[in-house]
Amino acid sequence: MKLYKRKYNLIILILAIITGITACEKDVILDLASIEGNYVIVEANLIDDGSRQWIRLTRSSSYYDVTTGDAVQNASVIVQGNNQSWTFSELFPDSLPGYYFNSQISSALIETTYELNIETADDKTYFAQSELRPLPELDSVTVKLNPFSELAFFDITVYDVIAHFEDLPGIGDYYLFNLFINNKLITPRPSDKSPVSDENLESYSSLAVLSLNEEDIAPGDTITLEIRSISKEKFDFYNIFFFQTDLSGNPFAGAPPANIPTNLSEGARGFFQVSALNRKTIIFQPPL
Repeated sequence: MKLYKRKYNLIILILAIITGITACEKDVILDLASIEGNYVIVEANLIDDGSRQWIRLTRSSSYYDVTTGDAVQNASVIVQGNNQSWTFSELFPDSLPGYYFNSQISSALIETTYELNIETADDKTYFAQSELRPLPELDSVTVKLNPFSELAFFDITVYDVIAHFEDLPGIGDYYLFNLFINNKLITPRPSDKSPVSDENLESYSSLAVLSLNEEDIAPGDTITLEIRSISKEKFDFYNIFFFQTDLSGNPFAGAPPANIPTNLSEGARGFFQVSALNRKTIIFQPPL
């Protein structure tokens, strides 16, 4: 499914207008296969919506291997905070190896700091912290025609999904937007999502956060926009991930290669984030 991010539309426009540019090339040989199995990869995004939460542990795979690394099983996975402790357990070790679940933590999450502790079967330990930050309510969600579609720049019609909300007082809040169509997440990859800083937001914002094309939606479909509170480090994680993947090799990306941030200790990769969450749902009708 092809998605368009409004904030990258200018890059798309420049790339479409400027053609025939050939980047300088130089052969570089890297031993990228040597990372296989050397790192524990942690996927831990906990939310306060009351649902069963999961944490995924895998091993790093070779750069040339298109499959996910081996699952990390038989680990001790514990989250602590607010004077409570929650153990995440492998409920489906055969069908979902490396996934650890807990059904109690989500409804107990409050605005405080949480700690993730992992001990693997080979006695390696990893640690991370995350603060659950406050989150504004989504007042409403609307859909409008993307300005470039109005100019017939795209071959297909593109719609912008607009979030309307009152930002929290002060500066220093960060949000993440996800998009669902008919209850199916269509922003699964980190580079699909829309991270937003409140640094340049008005006290009340109507912000184009994500976009979709006419091939992916039909009149009467259900659109659900989700907003999560995230940390500054997680905000940087998503932005750097995008520039290191989707814009890799783009001469207009403007940023040199950098390590993708992590808040895990002892050389583990990935991220531990605890988020407040709310959603708003509408029925799609093409804007006039």
